[in-house]
Amino acid sequence: MVQKNFGVKILEYRQNKGLTQEELAGRIGVTPQALSKWERGQSLPDIALLAELCQVLGCSADYLLGIDGTKITENDDKNAQNEILENLRNCIEPLELTFGEKLISIFMDNSYIEQVIQVRKDLSKMGILMPLVRVRDDLQLTQREFAIISYNKILYHEKLPDNTDDSCLYIMKCLKRTVKENYADILNRDLVKQMTENLGKRYPALISEVIPSRISYGLLTNVLKTFISEGNSCLYLVRMIEIMDDMICQKNSIPPEEFAAKCYSSLTIEDKNNKKH
Repeated sequence: MVQKNFGVKILEYRQNKGLTQEELAGRIGVTPQALSKWERGQSLPDIALLAELCQVLGCSADYLLGIDGTKITENDDKNAQNEILENLRNCIEPLELTFGEKLISIFMDNSYIEQVIQVRKDLSKMGILMPLVRVRDDLQLTQREFAIISYNKILYHEKLPDNTDDSCLYIMKCLKRTVKENYADILNRDLVKQMTENLGKRYPALISEVIPSRISYGLLTNVLKTFISEGNSCLYLVRMIEIMDDMICQKNSIPPEEFAAKCYSSLTIEDKNNKKH
């Protein structure tokens, strides 16, 4: 776990500095292959290289080693610290389902979870990985009103009439439609990381050699957002990664819009060719 976290942090700082593996390796006097192993969590650098690595990356050794002792409470109260950090993590959720007082009973016994999972399964067939849904009541809503929210932005809300049949099923249908129609707004780097790691089980050579060493999670997320917002599908993620990698090999500093346009044109041609056969 220490090696893996260490590698993730090196990769993060290297990309933030705009350095390639070759450039960083050259500056600290190691081979790109050795640096690649560090970033993948397969090995750790010699202790003698740590100071120079930190100097080039502009970070502390404590941070890389996971022993950062920064305090966020005056009395070092661990319980208070954990509560504060949990509150901060929950401030802005990628996906929330909130509801008024008269809808609370629907979500009391957790029986709704199976319906959420079914929504998740249906969306996965479209190439969409739905984030975990935070479900909570909101007394600022009217009694039979619900809202679907992403990063504090209301994507959908509705007040249900008193005679609505199976309110939970109806809300889940709205959740599925809203996620599908607004996925470009919901998508984030963590979701992209999960999707690519899952693809790596079937396409190990493509994913392990390209993501995130040549194509960062940030770049891939931005390209996917652009691609989806233009009405395209996440089902083409594997081919998009291949196309982007080919472009990177030919040219540097390509904006996400150019990646998305190239993916769209290439995949459109492939679809037309497939239909001919």
